[in-house]
Amino acid sequence: MSPDLQKLIDLLHTQLGYSEQSGGYTKFGDWYGKNVEFDSDYSAQPWCDMFLSWAAHQLGYEKWFGQFAYAPFHAEWFADRGAWGTTPEPGAVVFFDWGGSNVIENIDHVGIVTSVDGDTIHTIEGNIDGQYAREKVRDQTYVVGYGYPEKVKAQLEAHSQASKTSTGAATPAMKPAAAEFALPAATVGVPAGGPVPGQAAPGAGALVIPVLIAVMVMIAYFKVKQASARLALAAPRTRRTRTTGGRTATISDDHLRPPRP
Repeated sequence: MSPDLQKLIDLLHTQLGYSEQSGGYTKFGDWYGKNVEFDSDYSAQPWCDMFLSWAAHQLGYEKWFGQFAYAPFHAEWFADRGAWGTTPEPGAVVFFDWGGSNVIENIDHVGIVTSVDGDTIHTIEGNIDGQYAREKVRDQTYVVGYGYPEKVKAQLEAHSQASKTSTGAATPAMKPAAAEFALPAATVGVPAGGPVPGQAAPGAGALVIPVLIAVMVMIAYFKVKQASARLALAAPRTRRTRTTGGRTATISDDHLRPPRP
């Protein structure tokens, strides 16, 4: 039995002797109706499975132990996860049918196995012997089967590990930023045959001066172009004549000027 299940059994031991209060009220049913299912008042409902669910919740075992008020549903939950069988073992959840049918749908009661001695099982059960939490010693006459929480836990851990592995494999390693944007040697002035012996290869700083020169040239070009356009606009207007088809028309040289920048 794992240390986790031993902690669960130790916690259940602290509740031995608990009994229903007036009207069938139990703290386990009251807790269940406020934290697990909200469709009904569970405070006075049969509480053998809510007793186990309460303890699992206190330790954070809900995902692999299950949280149920109805024992047949809890058994089906284990069966659906491949964690169901007929072999008793410490830490297994044991399900009983007092009618002896061995059918999950007919399960009447549930407890947890603390130890096994041949065909005899030692258990902790809630809602037994007049609505108490007690230790019991039983044979397997009325046992329908066992749910194995440790199997469910192992499956969840394996699934989690597989997800991490597949996620890591699907994500390619990212290149460092410097490598991603590094310029070829030829672009930073390194001779084709490699750097001159004794001289360090120029870095990205070598590009600064040529780039600045190019920018300054472009700025000067546009300034000259704008100045020319302004001069053209400032020139005095003249009128010219144009003869077309024997007709003479006077035109302004505005039609000849470049558009205003």
